[in-house]
Amino acid sequence: MLFGIEGLHRAECCHFAIRTLLSGRHLCVPGANSTTMKPQDLAHCIPPMLELSESDVVSLRELADTLVTHNLQSYRSLQVSSDGHADARRWKELRRKDDIRVYKERSAASGSTLPCLPSLLLLGKVIGKLEDVMFVAAASTDEQMKLTSRCIQDGVVDSKVVKSIVQPTDDHPFRHVGVKWRLRDTRDYVCLDATGITTSCNGEQLGFSISHSVAFAKIPSLGKFGVERANMSVCYLFLQKTPEIVECYARGFFDFRSDSNELFSNLSMNAVATHWLSLSKYVECAEIKKIVWRLRKNSGLPVNGPMAIEPVKITTRSVSTENDASGCSVCKRSYGFSLRRTCKICQCGVCSGCSVKKLVCVLAPDRRTILDKKRTFCTTCMCEVTRSDAVAITRDEIRELQRPEPQDGDLESTDERIARYDKTSC
Repeated sequence: MLFGIEGLHRAECCHFAIRTLLSGRHLCVPGANSTTMKPQDLAHCIPPMLELSESDVVSLRELADTLVTHNLQSYRSLQVSSDGHADARRWKELRRKDDIRVYKERSAASGSTLPCLPSLLLLGKVIGKLEDVMFVAAASTDEQMKLTSRCIQDGVVDSKVVKSIVQPTDDHPFRHVGVKWRLRDTRDYVCLDATGITTSCNGEQLGFSISHSVAFAKIPSLGKFGVERANMSVCYLFLQKTPEIVECYARGFFDFRSDSNELFSNLSMNAVATHWLSLSKYVECAEIKKIVWRLRKNSGLPVNGPMAIEPVKITTRSVSTENDASGCSVCKRSYGFSLRRTCKICQCGVCSGCSVKKLVCVLAPDRRTILDKKRTFCTTCMCEVTRSDAVAITRDEIRELQRPEPQDGDLESTDERIARYDKTSC
């Protein structure tokens, strides 16, 4: 069962309307008989892997291609002011952060008598590279989705990839099409997600990330747990405007079902608009992912598995160690009365002036929760991490995920490697 698009051929800027193509779907709205369950436990109610027929897979791939084409057309037809703002007659600004603005479509803007779904528009820019933005947007595994949500704080409580239809490859490292489940507060979404980089009619490289609601009988509603199955159709587009600036665009339509009251609907839209501002953290999240990748490579831990974060250890200058004798590994000066810190990448001693603290987010050993803690790194390693190629890292992760799983007894277990990493990192 899928949700389609209504109004694809309207002359004005695209108006998505999510409608049911097949009948027979019933939503359970939260009520007094709801069963209490922790948010992190709800993922167990979602099938670990969705089985699809060949015709369903073909239909989903075609739908993904249609969504990309349609949203590119919508993006090109968008009218903005000379300073890059949305038309105030049609759009009302709801949220703003840095160079990101989120607008809500005014109720009478469409000029149509058809029922209108609440619609949001995002315009803005971030400082960075298109590849770094797509490094975050193209989350093709459960771990990548969880880590991204923790880093950017996008309001997603839990998530799961229930079916991968198109996997990323060396030639197209950011290309992924799949069915994903997300939980946000008291609502959940089952969406066809598509990410990748395409070429516009002007020859420009455009990154895209699309989430469009779909429905399957094998993915049950969580209404008895107080969670409503809502619908959305959202598209993000990213364009490298200058060598250091990525232009950002997003358009989204939402059907919250139970929020027929205008006040509650507005509150829901305001919450979504706030979560959209997390786009400003994409480049920062890319840096965190690069740090974690480097730590994994150094420790020999798998790319898609758990990892421990040992407690921070800051010690004063000792009197007769080989590392202290040479002073700070970056500036080569003596530590004097300053604290000696250890870079968690190169394991060298550094002074306070040549070290920075960065947030590190990793999957916990239970493979369900995310651990985060600020770690110390030297400025030399951080420069190398920041400049590292997101495409090359993604390809390295793809190759590792494609390797066959080691047989029992062939290699040390992940838990053993985590324990060994803890000992060598202290």
